[in-house]
Amino acid sequence: MRIGTLKYNPTLFLIIIFLSITTMAEAPEFPAFPPEDVTSRMDRDQMLWQLGITLPDLPPKEEDPNKPAGLEPVDPANPGGNWTDGVPGHTITRSSFGLWNNYDDDKVGDYTPIDLLKMKDGTIVETASEWWGKRRPEIVKDIEEQLWGVIPPAKNLPVVKWSVTTAKGSTKDSAGKSMRRLSKAPVPDIAYIEKAITGEIDISMYPQVRNVPKISATLRIPADATGPVPVIVAFWGTSGENQVLEKGWGICNFNMNDLQPDNGAGLTSYLIGLVNKGNWRKPTDWGSLAAWGWGVSKLIDYFETDPNVDAAKIGVTGHSRYGKASIVAMAYEPRLAIAFPSCSGSLGTKMNRRHWGQDLENSGWDMEYHWMAGNFFKYMGPLKAGSPMPRKVELLPVDAHSLVALCAPRPVFINGGTTDNWTDGYGMYLSAAGATPVYELLGTKGVIMPDEKPIVDVAYIEGDLGYRYHDGGHTDAPDWPAFIEFALKYFDKK
Repeated sequence: MRIGTLKYNPTLFLIIIFLSITTMAEAPEFPAFPPEDVTSRMDRDQMLWQLGITLPDLPPKEEDPNKPAGLEPVDPANPGGNWTDGVPGHTITRSSFGLWNNYDDDKVGDYTPIDLLKMKDGTIVETASEWWGKRRPEIVKDIEEQLWGVIPPAKNLPVVKWSVTTAKGSTKDSAGKSMRRLSKAPVPDIAYIEKAITGEIDISMYPQVRNVPKISATLRIPADATGPVPVIVAFWGTSGENQVLEKGWGICNFNMNDLQPDNGAGLTSYLIGLVNKGNWRKPTDWGSLAAWGWGVSKLIDYFETDPNVDAAKIGVTGHSRYGKASIVAMAYEPRLAIAFPSCSGSLGTKMNRRHWGQDLENSGWDMEYHWMAGNFFKYMGPLKAGSPMPRKVELLPVDAHSLVALCAPRPVFINGGTTDNWTDGYGMYLSAAGATPVYELLGTKGVIMPDEKPIVDVAYIEGDLGYRYHDGGHTDAPDWPAFIEFALKYFDKK
């Protein structure tokens, strides 16, 4: 028998079939270059493909043998949605890796907190020079490569050209127009100078970028300021804007979506896509949080040229996902003087190894993964098949307290709410406690907690890591007076 002009050889034929099947299995399931209509789901799945990770085929939630006892769907007609344990404020769902959320202190899992003052080779860090020269670089490398992403070197980043337009206004005039005016308190009448700041980004490195990124921010300085003032940069605005202005400081509302949007479809465009020349991200490449932090760094570049701004006293704040962005910006940018990452939860200031409330696995879906470097997928799911605990996050060499420690010795104020269970208020306090030994090694105080556990509505702001556990939910509004008092210790210094 002949196939074409070749003599049939059974062994050779089987080898050819095997190689064809193998090649098909190894062939990329995605375009070599991102299409113009790329979606967040496509981008997320392409990263999983790069990492060789396949999402498990999970049973329906109601049939899941790993479903904790006592749960019911919030909507019986939609068992695929969120579930409840009957306690208000307990959001319970199941990640794409099969992990159900937990709100039971007895089921947080056995985990070993990472010792920030122990080198990977076991050497104990005993001096500040050893921290700066040895241990901190270890943590920085893991923070960047495994979780939040590596910002490219300056030579590979675009140049920013600034334009500014100035106007006058008052808090009375702008009441209700703030990006995040949540407080119902009376609006004070404070006159301010408003500067609309635009950073035009040079795209000559890749003119074909689908969407041209830019830096957009609005800076407001009290009109009666007699010299340069401290400035708080707020991701997407803040409910504390008027309190900042009343104190005589400036507020800068940063619209980071013009730089890098809050979705995965934009990762091959805007700033990250510009630098990558439109291509897919690699697993260590920066995500949106780090890109937004880079935008804050560029704003500081501008502030250093503005005579109305005290560029040595720049703070950063944000709430929820923007709280995550705030602590990432603070850790990455040494020129930031203070941070208020409000209710930032998992992948912010909450201990990720602690299985309580929001878990790292909850950000694996296509609406949140873009915040992080692709490598963070490696730490999702169980260590052993068939059982959701223990988790792969145990293999992660850094945690939230590692990120907080990179801010040392600079001050950070952390908060949580009694009914904001998703973000795990106590887990965020534990990050401050875990980073405290680093602050103390560097000659500052860390968090000072005389009580066994944080007491509701008590501001623990004596140290350089502040914490307040307010009575209420997912909001930054109740904690702004405490943050202002905390920040005064640093901004009032000459």
